[in-house]
Amino acid sequence: MNHQGHGLALEHPVFNTPNTVHFDTTSATRSRQHEGYTSPLYPSGMGETFDVVDFEVDAPDGWNPTLVSHEGFFTDVPGFENIAEGFSGKMLGSLALARQGRYFYWGYSIDPARLTEPAQDTLENVVRYMATKRDARTTPFVCKTRKVLWVYLALNRESGYLRGIEEHFLGCVKEASRADYVPTPAGLAAWLDANLAYVFSGKDESHRDARYGSVFEVDADARRLGTPNAERASLATWLALAASADAAQRAVGVRLLERYVHPDIAPDDWGAPAAWYAEWRDRIVFVESAGFWWIEEPERAASGR
Repeated sequence: MNHQGHGLALEHPVFNTPNTVHFDTTSATRSRQHEGYTSPLYPSGMGETFDVVDFEVDAPDGWNPTLVSHEGFFTDVPGFENIAEGFSGKMLGSLALARQGRYFYWGYSIDPARLTEPAQDTLENVVRYMATKRDARTTPFVCKTRKVLWVYLALNRESGYLRGIEEHFLGCVKEASRADYVPTPAGLAAWLDANLAYVFSGKDESHRDARYGSVFEVDADARRLGTPNAERASLATWLALAASADAAQRAVGVRLLERYVHPDIAPDDWGAPAAWYAEWRDRIVFVESAGFWWIEEPERAASGR
């Protein structure tokens, strides 16, 4: 991204306490990669024009880093704070300022001579704000979210880009999970329709790659059952299977629970699934970037079990 930001969450403390921050704005025209999409800071989508503010006095020599929306770095963690988007060629939702747990992402130079006066005020506010978050629970990043597979289709629709469909997708998905994949836009659309709800990653070394980072696999058990792995209704189905008198059904249910319920909150065995769910029902969330796990909700995490 460049030296600018947009979509600022101006009600956030980093723009108000102790310094009340005032940015001058200029108008920019919406880019093609922003059309038809939404983000937490643009829940209704971006208008044809939008306001841009300067965080640095001029463009950097090169570029500033941004949290790219489609790679899902932490952004699906409950309590994650979307504070400002960066002005770049990336998709809507790519961030310049954000917080997760006790870490703050500041995408601009921290050389005061490079920052505008309102950006300096904002940075001071960030430091003071984060002093209040020292005990916040941070959820470690394990893998990209499944959205990275969808983005290849989005990029093709925007610009005709094919390399993602013909090459990168193959490196991001296990061979056995793409046996029927056809490397065309229509082929990717068909694969996503059939499989995206059932992909997972982050479990072991087979889900990591030096070039692509995260490698995805289609969960054959979940797909056969029609239970998308991120849905609470699916968790309830797996719990019911784990309590079944039928040994084969019980084995499938336990296998799925062991695959998606994080060891930190899982029981020693799944002999009493209903009792476990009664204890944890209101305290768990599914987080893809944490490794496709049901985990204890970070904002409500108890100090011990």
